[in-house]
Amino acid sequence: MPNLRMILIEAAMIAGVLTTGLSVSQTAHASSLSVAVQAAATDPRTDIKIDSRIMVERTTESQSGEMVTTLLDPSTVKVIPGDTLLFINTYRNTGENTVTGFVVNNPVHSAVALVEVLEEWAVLSVDGGKNFGKLSELSVTEDNSVVAGEEEITEQTSRPAKASDVTHIRWIFASPIAPGASGDLRFRGIVK
Repeated sequence: MPNLRMILIEAAMIAGVLTTGLSVSQTAHASSLSVAVQAAATDPRTDIKIDSRIMVERTTESQSGEMVTTLLDPSTVKVIPGDTLLFINTYRNTGENTVTGFVVNNPVHSAVALVEVLEEWAVLSVDGGKNFGKLSELSVTEDNSVVAGEEEITEQTSRPAKASDVTHIRWIFASPIAPGASGDLRFRGIVK
């Protein structure tokens, strides 16, 4: 797979939000979003541009008693533990050629617990991006300490992975991306 274009997107701004109480947009100015591209300059896959943004989801009760969820620009609110964030990676083919073999890798920041990925075709990793699959196919190995008499023994156990165990999300585009085509790759997480 040496010809695959891998784009790594990291929302490092979340840590600053939690430790300083800054809004996401203020933190975004302080720490830039890092995007690393691995492809030759003549590769049409370099024509895919990605813009990333984060929205804060807040649910309130309307005057009629209905629960209403709104997306808020992070520059207008403080992000606090327990907030739901919607991560949106918008891609667009700005070139003149159809792009094939396109892959996007998105680490999930350690300050965020994944809730869901909105594209069913995404695959997930719970081991730092080494292995990917559907959540139902993944497991997590944990060290458990057991006291036997006066001795403490550490045992490793395995359990099915949960969304909150996810460390990376990968979208592998099965279909070509036509010139001018665009779309969104989205996931939700809760601030720890």
